[in-house]
Amino acid sequence: MPLAESGYLASAEFRANCTEVVSALYPARENRSFDGGDARDAVARCATAARAAGVLPEKLIIELKTLMREVALPEMRSWYRAVLTDRVIVWAIEAFYGIDDAARDRASAMDESR
Repeated sequence: MPLAESGYLASAEFRANCTEVVSALYPARENRSFDGGDARDAVARCATAARAAGVLPEKLIIELKTLMREVALPEMRSWYRAVLTDRVIVWAIEAFYGIDDAARDRASAMDESR
């Protein structure tokens, strides 16, 4: 059961971001491709909005795990959903802290230019 929250985690914006995450996972499931694309972008938007709103990362992780357990792709086998949940959490952490692939690429390019 989700935690009683106020602020961003209780907002319409957060619910819309969660809906976007779930919606993006369905086509990814059909394509058997959970490596990024729209699903990763949706998770990143949710995580960066959470950070901008001052949400603690552990609270965001709890909410995303709840979303994956209770809402996203309920027809999937539990082990597969667990793997997908792990991927969503990694994407969220990377976006929350700005350490996603794009950030790593920028840092690498800066190192090479020195």
